[in-house]
Order: sequence, then structure tokens, then C-alpha cells
Amino acid sequence: MDTQDLAMSSLDDDYLTVTLLAAGLTEIVNRRAQAGSGEPTTGSLLPPAWRVGFARLWLRWAELGELPAWSDLELMALCRWPMASWPVTLTLADADLQHSLLDGDRLTAFAEQGARFVGPDVEASWTEHRVYDALRRAASANGGSPAETYEAYACLRRFLIDHAVVDDRQVMALGRRFGARDNTGQTYVQKLIQAAYNTQPSTERQRFQLCSRCGNVVTGRRAPCGTAGCVKGGPTRFVDLDPLAVVYELNRATRRYIHDPGLVEARLLDSLSGDDLSGRIRVTPYPLLDRLDVLVEFLDGGGREPQVTETWGIEAKDQVSAPLLGRLFVWPDDIECDRRILALPMHRARRGTYVADLRAALDGRVNDVDVVDEDRLIGEVRKRARELSR
Repeated sequence: MDTQDLAMSSLDDDYLTVTLLAAGLTEIVNRRAQAGSGEPTTGSLLPPAWRVGFARLWLRWAELGELPAWSDLELMALCRWPMASWPVTLTLADADLQHSLLDGDRLTAFAEQGARFVGPDVEASWTEHRVYDALRRAASANGGSPAETYEAYACLRRFLIDHAVVDDRQVMALGRRFGARDNTGQTYVQKLIQAAYNTQPSTERQRFQLCSRCGNVVTGRRAPCGTAGCVKGGPTRFVDLDPLAVVYELNRATRRYIHDPGLVEARLLDSLSGDDLSGRIRVTPYPLLDRLDVLVEFLDGGGREPQVTETWGIEAKDQVSAPLLGRLFVWPDDIECDRRILALPMHRARRGTYVADLRAALDGRVNDVDVVDEDRLIGEVRKRARELSR
């Protein structure tokens, strides 16, 4: 389908329009950053996704009987305002209408999610792919069997979630635990760290202030954390690093797409590993190299070798827009589960019509998937474990 066909198709699908605008803005922002750093840029000033989104919005306004006279710059200025205030009434979820696409000259979380829906080749997506590739390579190189590979993957993935900042001593310790090296003699762990973190040379003790809830770096006691679900001015803690030569801090793409969404995964895994469930369930984090977030197997508890009586698969998602999440969500059918669960963090599940909007977007696309918040899920696992162990 060419640009004109895409501009004319499904004009009533306003999510397609705003995600195209978001994808175009993403590319514009990246090109400006490249130009500002002296890097050569390619392509025209206005990316195809922006032009198509602009055309679709223009046609929506023209449907109302008035030809819009705005320019690209005027539309970009409009993108800094909540979409509920736009001159064209968009058919989006009420919660999504409160979002803008730009916050100053930076993309909002909604715009970033929308851009990923369209799938432009932008720096953040490239970095995310690079980190996941390094993670899988490190796990595979350090696993002598499939079980060891999955265990190494889970451990290294959790390291990225638990450590927003780390020093070279900690990295070397991790490298001793997972010591496989490539043909150049460098450990795969070091290659993972280089992909996921920004490097800050330092030979002196460094103190970082972290959010006590998510572990991300904050500046100032009352500074906003910026992580979804965290409260502005919430409790903080300090961590002291004692590097030999280097301190590492998560780069923006790793923080946004791996660390922050991984917080709900970590909370679920920690809760499911409690003593009250010991011997009743077996929990596997990230089975089949992240084809699924959590696999819970309920055990009968009888005999020397406990038998699996029931299996639940859990995918945990933390995204700002429920309709966009529902449009993109795919269940991994290569893992057999008695129950399939899409788990939401509490700060999403408690927000207005988020759960209802998500279920509506999933309806007819993905069947037999239960949408459950994290607290309810833990309670249901405990209840089912008691029932099956009687």
C-alpha cells in the first residue's frame, strides 16, 4: 500500500492517525539530535509517517465541512497540547485523549508507545534490539544446557532491572559468574553492559540518589522520579559506588523499554517466591528466552517427585495506552498453559477505564487471556495453590 492509499484507508481509525504522527515526530526529533551533534542525516525533513498522519488528520477535519489551513509547524505546536483540545474530535479512549505527543521538544510516553506500534527504525528501537541481542548471546554462551541458558538469561535480565547504576567492580564480579568470552577475549557480560549502559569514567567514590520504589536515578530530594507509578517527591535512598575506573548508568532506551516495564515482572517473581508458596508451585522466570515473562506450575506435593497438576502463563505489561497495548499484544502459542494471564501493574489497573479499554481492544484478537492486576494475581495463585495441595 502506497502513501496515498494509507492516507485514505480507515479514516475513522484515529489511533492509526496519531501513531503515524508519533512515528513521524520520533524521526524528526532524532534527525534534529543528529544534526545538533554534527552527524550526517538522511532523508527529507518531514518523514513519510508524518506526512501520512498529517494528511489523514487534514481529511478528518475536511469531513466536517471546513478545509483546515494549518501548516506542519502549527500541527507540531498542536502536538504539545492534550489531544482532547485539538480542533478535530478524535475517537480515542478518554484517558488517551488527555495525552499530548510532545512535552516541549521531547516525546511523551504515549508518543513513544505509538511510534513503536508503527515500527519506525529509530535509535531507541535499535538500542533496545541491541541490548536484547547481547542478553541472549550472553545467556546462550554461558549455558551448557537449555535449562542453564534460561537461568543465565533470567539472572542477567534481572540484573538490568535491579541495577540502574553499577560500577566496574560489580560488572567484573558478574563476569566471573558468567565467564564465557568471545573470539576477542571479551566476556559476553561486558558486551551486554556496554550495550545497556552509558559509561562514566571515574576513579573516585560516587554517590547516587535513587528512587526507593523503582531504583532509577533522581536528582534532588524532591525531584520527580519520572517512572510510571512513582510519586513525585517520594522516598529516596543513596547508593555508593567504588569504581576502579568506570561507573555505568542505564541508557535511556534500556531504562524505558527494559528496566521500567521489568519492575512489575520483578515484583511478581519476588511475591511468587515467598515461603508460603514453597513446595506448592514452581516458578520459571522468562522461559524460552523471554517468550513468556513467568511460568507458574502448581505441584501436587505427593511422592518424591512432585507432579505438575496445572500451569499458568503470565505476561506482565506496563504501557501508558490500553488500546495500543491491546492492538499489539500477542500470546506465545508455543507454550502450553491451562490459564493465560495478562498482568497489569497497580498504577495502570487503577486508572479509570484502563482495564475495560484493554479488554475491548483484545476482544476478537486474542482469546482466552485473563486481564488481572498484580495484587489480584498473587492472591489467585495463593488460593489455587491451597486448593490443589489439599
